[in-house]
Amino acid sequence: MTTKNNILNALRRESLTVIQLCEHLGVTRNAINVQLKQLEAEGRVRRKKGMQTGVPGKPAITYEAAPGSEDATSKAYPVFLMGLISTLRKKLDPDEMLNVLDETGRNLARTAGLSASADFNDDLSRVMKVADSMGASTEAIAVPGGIMVRNYSCPVGGAVRSEPCLCVTLAALFSEATGKPVTERCLRDDRLICQYFIEIEKELKEKFLNSLPDQK
Repeated sequence: MTTKNNILNALRRESLTVIQLCEHLGVTRNAINVQLKQLEAEGRVRRKKGMQTGVPGKPAITYEAAPGSEDATSKAYPVFLMGLISTLRKKLDPDEMLNVLDETGRNLARTAGLSASADFNDDLSRVMKVADSMGASTEAIAVPGGIMVRNYSCPVGGAVRSEPCLCVTLAALFSEATGKPVTERCLRDDRLICQYFIEIEKELKEKFLNSLPDQK
């Protein structure tokens, strides 16, 4: 287990100073400070009010695990997702299943504050950033009839190999965010390559091309 995880686990139990963390974990102050800075930047740890130590001078800074960090090191999500999808498959017919996954993707867009506007390029850029924040690494290219969003790092790849229907969820995310019809065209032969075709009008495609000088 990394020092970062050790620090987070210790701070979930109680608030501690840097010196106390050094004593608890048996590592140097420099090692603690480096990891604390990263944990703070990630929003997983926060500072509390200074703790009076009885020694003249500034109170020592104490740290605690931030709300929402409880599952930061959890590995349960893939297992949970697969179990949930398996249960839904047993309870729903194929059309109902697809409707649920479609609505899930649209809810993800709405929760992220994504909605279609008059600026397609901006809408596309925003939803790609949201997808990237989930673990994707998206790129958009012009293809006949519209735009293809391609991703070589599927955020739910492990689940998709068993349940390809999950790709519908991300297609719905892009559709809700851009207001355009989106069709998943993912490749699942050897390596997974996510592909989402966005059907757009000719003039919007031209604007997209003009926004990318290297596109011809």
